[in-house]
Amino acid sequence: MPASAFPSWRYLLAGFAIAAALAGCGARDGVRLSDTAVTVPDETAFALPPPSGPAVVNIVERRFSDSTQQDIFLFTSASTPGQNVLRVQLFGPVGLQMDGQKGLGYSSIRASEIAKEMRRELPGVALTQSPLYLQNNYGPFSYAYGRGHGNDACLYAWQQIRSPEEARTVFQNRGTIQVRLRLCEDGASEEKLLSTMYGYTIRAAFNVPGWNPYGEPPSVDPTLGRTGNPIYPKSEDLRDSPTAAVENIRPLPVLRQKQAVGTIEKVEPVKQAASEETIPLPAGTDIGAVVVPSPDCMTQSEGATQCK
Repeated sequence: MPASAFPSWRYLLAGFAIAAALAGCGARDGVRLSDTAVTVPDETAFALPPPSGPAVVNIVERRFSDSTQQDIFLFTSASTPGQNVLRVQLFGPVGLQMDGQKGLGYSSIRASEIAKEMRRELPGVALTQSPLYLQNNYGPFSYAYGRGHGNDACLYAWQQIRSPEEARTVFQNRGTIQVRLRLCEDGASEEKLLSTMYGYTIRAAFNVPGWNPYGEPPSVDPTLGRTGNPIYPKSEDLRDSPTAAVENIRPLPVLRQKQAVGTIEKVEPVKQAASEETIPLPAGTDIGAVVVPSPDCMTQSEGATQCK
């Protein structure tokens, strides 16, 4: 190849390098959002607090190769630093699209891990774990309670929902749900905060066969229907239910004003005789009888009677 051809090759290689650099700059233009942490609508919440509250403010969903987690942020009126949150983690087959992503890593609940979580979620708040055994609709749970800033009451609760070990196989009763609740409220009581753990509802699951962290449903009581095993009603079932009374609508009495009814005697006016009128004699009387003249008549001499 002649020596004069080398400069043209140099210019050609330089053009390719510039074009590649420009293409690389174009690919990096803008910011790409991560799809492992997204804000989702309220209606896609994995769990809902009880109807009495607290209300859902926002939901952040994080996806891992082995699980999906939602931080359901709740309304707070407390002055204690931090945000009320109901955290729900569903462990199970998330799908092939998450292959190669970071895994959350399942671990059973340990006292040391719970202590770290409480210090992280409620720094500076002295919490005391309850020694009571408690159970809601999803199984046993536990909690710690303490006083926050001002008049705040604070609670941190935890629960793991998983079928019994003897019921789990490769094909059925697989999967786990872990729940955490961080809740502070101004002027609340321990009982009020604890009611959230009894009233929340899980409404999410993996749509795959065999994923069932709740285990098999309990069998029917063997004494049901058997003679010699009476079943008594609870006291609250014996409350008198008011019978629906049919209202008998009676017409209201009409007040009528009584008018005094008296006997009215009609007085016939006495007809006075005219000046020239003669008083008639009674029928059937003797002509020779004595007749008393009217007061209007005056007796004249010679026994003649003349009326005015």
